[in-house]
Amino acid sequence: MEAGKRLEELNTAGEDQIKAESTEDMAEALKKIGEELKALSSSRNMLGELLSKAQEDAIAKATAERQTGSTTVTLGTHNSGFQAGIINGPISGISFGGK
Repeated sequence: MEAGKRLEELNTAGEDQIKAESTEDMAEALKKIGEELKALSSSRNMLGELLSKAQEDAIAKATAERQTGSTTVTLGTHNSGFQAGIINGPISGISFGGK
């Protein structure tokens, strides 16, 4: 019903009034777009900060896990022996035999 009333007003309005309303509508739309762009820019900045913080937390967590973890190597079903690549230093605390 309101749309019909508005259509009737536009039909009876002069061209100058229609142009003025169109200009006002366009100015209002541009103002809204400007506000949305500002909000979008702020959101992007916050998202970047959150991503950076999440990456820092993930790195800190991974580093802490590596420092407290230990490595276990099983060599087949025998579970004995010693395997190493190039060793440039002493090896201590290893015993062989005794299953």
